Amino acid sequence: MSVGQSRTATAPDGTEIYFETQGDPARPAIFLGPHFYATRSADDDARTDIWIDLLRQDFFLIVADYPRGLGRTPHPQGFAYTPDIAAQEYGCIADAVGVDHFGWVGYSFGGAMGVQVACRTERVTALAVGGFPPLNAPFQLMIDIARQMIKDPPPLPKFIDPGVLNSTLAFYTPLATWPERREITKLTIPRLVFMGEEDGAQEASQSGPLADNLRSVEDELRVLGWQIRWLEGHDHASAQRPEVSLPVVHRFFREALLS
Repeated sequence: MSVGQSRTATAPDGTEIYFETQGDPARPAIFLGPHFYATRSADDDARTDIWIDLLRQDFFLIVADYPRGLGRTPHPQGFAYTPDIAAQEYGCIADAVGVDHFGWVGYSFGGAMGVQVACRTERVTALAVGGFPPLNAPFQLMIDIARQMIKDPPPLPKFIDPGVLNSTLAFYTPLATWPERREITKLTIPRLVFMGEEDGAQEASQSGPLADNLRSVEDELRVLGWQIRWLEGHDHASAQRPEVSLPVVHRFFREALLS
């Protein structure tokens, strides 16, 4: 497992948010948002170490135990959590690191999170959204799935506080009425969305019909300046594998932040 420099950032209420940094701080910074975490199990589905080992060759990486209630960050905010709080607290982490701006890559929930951080701050320099459509996002479906998970909780790794499920519902709930198209059209930074072509064939799955949602706005996103990379033969789970999507993301950030 890659071992980085361990630090904490202090949130406005005094909670210490745990994070690690990897690589040369003189290089452009990139946040590895959810589903990448500083604390992870040996069978980490995201294969975070592989992502870190490649990206830190060119970039200064930040990976946190966040949202709260993950790993070594305590005090999940539950139903009090909001996208504005998320953007504010990621800013606290960046301030603790000492970086004003950063790229972002996140997958699924982390993709949705990255869109919100980019739209609610001016700190994101390049945005890579995996496994989630940045426009025509199925927020109501995500709300319904989160409610079902709270009602019938799935087995969770020991480093995830069950309160995170409530935070997830609270994060998505205000987005059902968020002026998505108006806010997305304001983004001018380099933007990439990558997704498995077979993502979300069954609405009963936790992924939802994500590929269909993206296809319906693909032309509009391209006009707005988004790069779209379809990962042939892959679904929501397999598209996050580093051998599948990491080369696409690495190339995007090299072009966006190093050219």
